Amino acid sequence: MNFIMKKIQQFIRRNIAVTVVVLLLLLLTGVFYVVVAKVEPIRNSVANAVKDTVFAGFVQYVLPTEQHDESEHSIEPETTMLQTQLVEISLSPAAAKNIGLDDSSIKPVAVGDYYKSLTLPAVVTQRQGFSVVFVPSPVTGVVSKVYHEEGVSVLPDEPLFDIQLNQQEILKGQADYLALLKKREINAAEIERLKGLDYEIIPKRQRELAYEKEQIDREIAVVKKILLVQGLTEESIAESLEKQELIIRNVTVAAPKINGNNNGISEQMYTVDNLNVAAGKNVTVGESLCQLSDYSKLVIKGKVFAANEKQVSKALETKSRISAIFEGESGTHFSVPDLQIRSIDNNIDSKSGILYCYVDLINHFKRHEIVQEKNIRKYTQWQFKPGQRCELDIEYEKLPNCIVLPLDAVADDVTERCVFEWVGNDDDNKIWRKKTVQVLYQKRNIVAIANDGSIYPGAKIATKGAALILAALNAANQRNSGGGIQHGDHVH
Repeated sequence: MNFIMKKIQQFIRRNIAVTVVVLLLLLLTGVFYVVVAKVEPIRNSVANAVKDTVFAGFVQYVLPTEQHDESEHSIEPETTMLQTQLVEISLSPAAAKNIGLDDSSIKPVAVGDYYKSLTLPAVVTQRQGFSVVFVPSPVTGVVSKVYHEEGVSVLPDEPLFDIQLNQQEILKGQADYLALLKKREINAAEIERLKGLDYEIIPKRQRELAYEKEQIDREIAVVKKILLVQGLTEESIAESLEKQELIIRNVTVAAPKINGNNNGISEQMYTVDNLNVAAGKNVTVGESLCQLSDYSKLVIKGKVFAANEKQVSKALETKSRISAIFEGESGTHFSVPDLQIRSIDNNIDSKSGILYCYVDLINHFKRHEIVQEKNIRKYTQWQFKPGQRCELDIEYEKLPNCIVLPLDAVADDVTERCVFEWVGNDDDNKIWRKKTVQVLYQKRNIVAIANDGSIYPGAKIATKGAALILAALNAANQRNSGGGIQHGDHVH
């Protein structure tokens, strides 16, 4: 060992210049290693420079890339994003138009009471015994004229059919009635003639004529009743037999009067549903000529499950408000408010466990006319029709002092619900601020939120398109996830 050390010392003394150069190279190499190994940008640049060369393995060995534990930094970016989340967004008029948001969709918040409700499936039905009317033939004869075709609307007392009489009994009865009328006329003339004469026999003859008049009047009354039973009317007897002294050969059958009051309906009418006869057909007394329908008043039949019977019974007792929900155009719905339960079945179906409740429904119509060859045909289109599906909303619990909004005004943001308040303008753009709210109750297209100060009464909010505004705000947050403004972003 001493021998080696002596040889080294001799080499250094003889080659001082070479030794100094070697020491300087070692020093520079150490400094270079420290700089490259510790400064990450330089280390990455060196690694990229020798990538795919023979020195790549050597560099990776002497300058190893640091392996980071993702778990150490997983929270930091998320925390940073939460700290820089945008709460406002500016929408241009074009963006608002694409969302469907206009001035009519911006409304102030109002506080009021709302009621939770029970929803029952239901169907519109006829009023048994009232909605459908059968028109019978009052006489025996041959149908000579049909006034209307199926589907046409007719008013009460409007003519439907003409029937030509061919029953011998009714023709003979009219002849007898005319004979009695003539006999009564002669009797009256004789009584009038004897009034001016002064003979002893006159009082006796007057008594005989008076008795004869009583007999004629009784016979006329009996024959008239028979004619009425056979189908003639008081009007036709008075006009044809008594006034014109003509035998009635044709009877006009008219639409009957509508029973009950009109419940505020300005004009009630029938629709000819089924025609059972045609011109030339022989009909008998009581035979059905046609079927008329009157849909001015209908009934909603709601399906009540046994578990909901008590709630529905309580609604009947307290006269709770009920709304009928019908499907409208393009998937929308409309409501018929302020209805009441009329009655509830007393029997529960043993197999299905279902009973029914009944709600009266006032109907409305639109009328149109077709003029053809001076003949006006009227048609009626009823708003509600038997067989139409709907739902009954029965109120049962009050939610006081809450805010009621359309469903489209509230957006779902993962674990929270929010609305957007209009807080000002940026030139032509409107600025919307996200407000987190607490939903108390949601039903179909209505949301009731708590009046807890998250949004104040009178604040103007977007009543539609909240989900799309939230999507635009989230997109802006993603663009600014590395930091950015706190005020808001612009969407054009």
